[in-house]
Parts: sequence; C-alpha cells; structure tokens
Amino acid sequence: MSKIGMDTEKISPDDYEQLKKFIGLYLDWFIPKAGEPEDHPLIFIADLEKKSLASAKRALQMAINDTVEMTSSWSSEQVAEADERFAAHGAFTLSHVRRRYSRKCHAILKRGLVRTEAEYYLLKGILDGIDDVDAVDGRQIESLLTAFETKVLASVKNKQKK
Repeated sequence: MSKIGMDTEKISPDDYEQLKKFIGLYLDWFIPKAGEPEDHPLIFIADLEKKSLASAKRALQMAINDTVEMTSSWSSEQVAEADERFAAHGAFTLSHVRRRYSRKCHAILKRGLVRTEAEYYLLKGILDGIDDVDAVDGRQIESLLTAFETKVLASVKNKQKK
C-alpha cells in the first residue's frame, strides 16, 4: 500500500504543526486577502483545536486538499519556485504536501492508471519534487507517467495516419 494519503487521526504533533505552518504560508502568499484578519482559516482551526483536535485535523485536511487541488495546474517551474520559498521558511514544500497528503494522488496510484492530462501534471509535479526517485511512490509515479505518455503518443500517431 502506498504511503500517500493522510489519516487525520494519525498525524503526528510535529506534522500537524508543519501542515499548519505550510497552509498559513500558502494562504498568505498565494491567496488574495479577503475579510478581517480574525477570519483567517488558521484562526478557525485554532478555535476548533480548543473544542476537538480531531475536528481541527479534519479542517486542516480539507485546507490541504483544497491547496493541492488549487495548485494542480501549476507548472513545474511554479511548483519549484514555491518549494524553494516554503523550504526557505522551514516548512513542508508543496511537492512534499502533494505527494504525502493528496487524496487525488492516492486515488491515481491505487487505480494504477493516469486518465487525464490534469492527473498527469499533478503526478509530474509530485515526481519533480521527490528527492529519492527510487522510493516506492517515485517508481510507481514514474511508471504511470511513462504509460500515459506512451498512450498519448500512440494516439497522436494514429491520428496522423488517418
């Protein structure tokens, strides 16, 4: 079974704090400011923590999923730039978060097939951010990308023959 995907009940305290740091930086850097400062999602999560840590973890998971979805169309260059910025601030990188916490990525790996160009670019961005491509997920992603590329090339060749 792949390690990709997140069980909110098993997030370590360190990962939880790192994910909050990541989401705070992402929101501050990439999402236009709207509303009052007290409306910031991290304030909402902090309020939830006081009542239920499990609820706060679920809210954080939703924010992470939204972030992965909103950045799924980013180019490799945009992801690399964001990764550098996050790393410089001691936070998880976007590539790390995509690889480790993306439900969509987990579903693609479980299915074993890339169906769309959007899925292809999501996995490509994740693969570009993996330091150790020999890792199980890295090899599987590489294989899925190669299969999709082969399928697309075959389709293009068939169209050219007609």
